[in-house]
Amino acid sequence: MRLLKLTFFLFFFTLTQGQEIKSPSEFLGYNLGEKFTRHHQVVDYFEYLSRSSELIKMIPYGLTNESRKLNLVFLSNENNLNNLELIRKSHLQNTGLIKGPKNNNIVVIWLSYNIHGNESSSTEASMKTAYEIIKNNKKWLDDAIIILDPCVNPDGRDRYVNFYKQSRSFPNDTKSFSREHHEPWQNGRTNHYIFDLNRDWAWLTQIESQQRIKMYNKWLPHVHVDFHEQSINNPYYFAPAAEPLHEKITSFQKKFQNDLAKNHAKYFDKNGWLYFTKQTFDLLYPSYGDSYPMFLGSIGMTYEQAGGGRAGLGIINDNYQLLTLKERIEHHFTTSISTIEFSIKNKSVLNENFQKFFFDKKRKFKFYILEGNSDILNSLSKFLSKHEINSSNILKKQNIKGYDYQKEKNITRTITPNSLVISTDQVKGKLAEILLEPKAKLNDSLTYDITAWSLPYAYGLKAIASNEKIDFKSFENIKVFENNINNNSYGYGFNWKSFEDSKFLASLLKEKVLVRFNKKKLINNKNAWDLGSIFILKGDNNHIKETLVSTVDSIAKKFNRTLIEINSGYSDSGVDLGSQDVKMIKKLNVGIIGGSGVSPYNYGEIWYFFEKQLKYPVTQIPEDKLSEALKSINTLILPNGSYSLFKSKEKIKLLIEWIKSGGKIISIGRSIDMLAKNKIFTINKKSNDLKKDPLISYNKSKRNNISNNITGSIYKVNTDPSHFLNYGLDFYYTLKLSADSYEFLEKGHNAGYLSENAQPSSGFVGSNVKDFQKNSLVFGEQKLGKGSIIYFVDNPLFRGFWYSGKILFSNALFFR
Repeated sequence: MRLLKLTFFLFFFTLTQGQEIKSPSEFLGYNLGEKFTRHHQVVDYFEYLSRSSELIKMIPYGLTNESRKLNLVFLSNENNLNNLELIRKSHLQNTGLIKGPKNNNIVVIWLSYNIHGNESSSTEASMKTAYEIIKNNKKWLDDAIIILDPCVNPDGRDRYVNFYKQSRSFPNDTKSFSREHHEPWQNGRTNHYIFDLNRDWAWLTQIESQQRIKMYNKWLPHVHVDFHEQSINNPYYFAPAAEPLHEKITSFQKKFQNDLAKNHAKYFDKNGWLYFTKQTFDLLYPSYGDSYPMFLGSIGMTYEQAGGGRAGLGIINDNYQLLTLKERIEHHFTTSISTIEFSIKNKSVLNENFQKFFFDKKRKFKFYILEGNSDILNSLSKFLSKHEINSSNILKKQNIKGYDYQKEKNITRTITPNSLVISTDQVKGKLAEILLEPKAKLNDSLTYDITAWSLPYAYGLKAIASNEKIDFKSFENIKVFENNINNNSYGYGFNWKSFEDSKFLASLLKEKVLVRFNKKKLINNKNAWDLGSIFILKGDNNHIKETLVSTVDSIAKKFNRTLIEINSGYSDSGVDLGSQDVKMIKKLNVGIIGGSGVSPYNYGEIWYFFEKQLKYPVTQIPEDKLSEALKSINTLILPNGSYSLFKSKEKIKLLIEWIKSGGKIISIGRSIDMLAKNKIFTINKKSNDLKKDPLISYNKSKRNNISNNITGSIYKVNTDPSHFLNYGLDFYYTLKLSADSYEFLEKGHNAGYLSENAQPSSGFVGSNVKDFQKNSLVFGEQKLGKGSIIYFVDNPLFRGFWYSGKILFSNALFFR
């Protein structure tokens, strides 16, 4: 019997080894480009390759929000794949992350496909690329570790593929106006929470980014390519990138992009394919899939194929040309192979310059020192650690000379112990410098994204950049939690200072704990309570009398909150705790309007804020269900956008009555314009009559238009500390994403505004709109009956990384 089993095993092994490995088309049962391949089928094919060939290994690295698999596919020779960990460590010796001799043993190439789900041809191309390497280019694998991420955004891809399969005609309709070429409102570009994953490399808000960066940090490839699609009318784009390029990008990185482009051009020229370079796609913003790798020594590049969500299986573009999925796949396949081929040929020069990048110690500043609330410092340190950027603490009080972020000039300032210090003399010091720098150098104002992102401004921290010698120690998570709750206390309180406090409060409210806040300062039991401090009083919570202490204690431990014991409602000075100026926080029932005309990005930011950051329930409301929804909510969020909500007189009347009876609206960005059209809302948009030069040349018109825009600039906001929107904020910097400007509220509270002297602290502002921002509202409140409207001219939740904006938004939710 044993002999029979052994014979069968040897026969089966010999049979499988002798079989030809199936191409993607053979495995799937259709030719690539005839259909879209769902994500699970892509995973099945790579699992099949891993079983069938000793040259490929698939390693899972996580799951998406919708539980789809995230995988990396490694291609190399059998010996290399059996020694991946040794090779990885040897490679990282070239960075200084691991001690050991420098070497040029191998080149690491990482190709990322389909980060935008509806830019779908590249995942198809990834299967063809892997098969081609195994079948016809095995010799390459002696000198390379090739890493493929076949689908960075599976949730978005399947959303698009499912839409297309459900909507397409048979045969497919190539007319551009047909249904199959027009996705619904939440299209396939983004992930589950409607975040653009190609803007999240640096901020790491999304689960896909968080899991991917752990693997990326393990490998730090020499070359990284991010595959995309663009307008159906555009030829293929490959690097070199357009200006502006961040000043930290090296001359070698620029040269290699150019040399590689010539290799691509050779293949494209042979086939008569159109392409362009050095236009549109710049390398300034640090959170792209091409720029972020650049700042970690890689040759980071974007490749853009015509197509996107409109293209389907085929479409006639505006040039009357048929663009097919087969053609799109072939183009991405070609640049994939060309990139691998050229990188392997240049293994030695890539390694040499990779080493130079990491061992180059030239920095504009040696240290960044940040001061502020311990929660916020801890949060920033934790964020930086995800990028493997080390933080430290000031060892002792000392005077430091450097560039002060708030004063925007060089000064000498006294720095206190436990301030956060980030040294740029570390392996990832260049990346640290780019994320923390007060102002990015801009050598061209015509850019693809925001021009300012400085983390000290985003986190609302005092900061100084210095070249002085600083005494510091290893970072310690500054202790916040210390509780010994007494059952006999009158109540408990804590000062409102951080977004961690917001999460604690949200959890208390979910557990039906009634909570108050003070609108006037007071001193109670020798403790000074700032405006917006939180009080949990036993007298308010008789409905949970038996479990109050244990509930509060448990939640405080979960969030590491220190509660201060209160023994009496009688204050040493200021109002008593029973005063009408110590208000109860009402039960919060929140809804958010979604649908056509609403900015899907801002909608996703709000949705994500509630579900994943604040962890408080929010109801998603289709616009046509608003009337029904108003019966069960008391707070309505209007995301940025221009939608039809206020075209119906009945809905306007219903909404106004709802506000007057106690409802609260939080209006963001362009949604304010809808309110401004009705006189009952007292906000007015400023008019900027820009006169265009009728004789300006056509070639200069696009560049001239930038003078009328703001591309993500940072302004310091004048704030009214007595207003609840500013509770817990020592100061606030806003990120302006457009030139829209609004008058001060004549009937309302201008809680945050730009003054007569307002100037951007960082980022580009067009010359024609710079003065237009002066004397303008940033955020404020209008009361209407028993309710109110909160206006946010700028989006405080932009891309989920503006930390102080989360405090501001929490204030709008909880206080009034």
